[in-house]
Amino acid sequence: MDQRYLERKKLEPTFPFLCWESASASFPLHWHDCFEIVLVSGDGSVHVSVNDAIFEASAGDVIMINSGAVHGYLDSPLQTAIKGFQFDITFFDESFITIRDAVFQNPVLGKKMEESACVHLRQLLYRIFREYTEKTVGYQLAVKSGLYEAMLMILREMPGRYANVSSSKSKQILALILRNIGDPEFTLKEAADALRLNKFYFSHFFKSITGQSFHSYLIKTRVSFAERYLRESKMSVTDVAFHSGFNSLQTFNRTFKLLTGFTPRDYRRENGVSGIDFISGFPMARGREEGFTVP
Repeated sequence: MDQRYLERKKLEPTFPFLCWESASASFPLHWHDCFEIVLVSGDGSVHVSVNDAIFEASAGDVIMINSGAVHGYLDSPLQTAIKGFQFDITFFDESFITIRDAVFQNPVLGKKMEESACVHLRQLLYRIFREYTEKTVGYQLAVKSGLYEAMLMILREMPGRYANVSSSKSKQILALILRNIGDPEFTLKEAADALRLNKFYFSHFFKSITGQSFHSYLIKTRVSFAERYLRESKMSVTDVAFHSGFNSLQTFNRTFKLLTGFTPRDYRRENGVSGIDFISGFPMARGREEGFTVP
């Protein structure tokens, strides 16, 4: 990642979500490790740049920005306003990891969805925004349930390539990755062999359902698990690296900083530890703990 565009986001560890509103939709290129949803309102339109591609979003459209994507909002007239929703991957449970790249594969929604679905999605986002800003009792539950519903709607209502994610083969692939996330020897060939697929077909199919290569997806997912370990467990940095599937502490430190902008130690210091040793439900590393030294 180009560190020149890095925008550091500090979300609350216990509720890693925020909303914001701007009367202008003009922002320079930047990236961050949280996910971003933007609802365009007003009478104008905005051009959004996502990883060097330019898309036009009109009033009522919803812009989806994946974690780590370099993006910016350009050429926006004064009458174009936006509402933004940002959240960390830990806002959801582990099931989100299996669908996140599919949900965020298309940068601009609206024109590709049925009008009734698009209206419902906008209503959900307005409701989430109202709950977050008013902060009445139980608003955290309302925000989380609303965002879960929005993710499900996007996943099911998008035509074409989004339908592939619901296929049994797609579910098998993503479940296989989660089961083996802690195995540093897990490779594309092993994944293809486990599913009895040709590795070249597997590679092409994987990219069609996630929008990225198997290696890139695996590394990002490992870092996501490492972030949660650092937030919610008391494991040492060495153990976090091991359980996240990295075969050396040096590689883990370098990769983690590249994708998050923090060293693992600094990330834990910034985000704190809940005090709960939250290990249940995480895929555990397999193999030997060779090459690790306690930091």
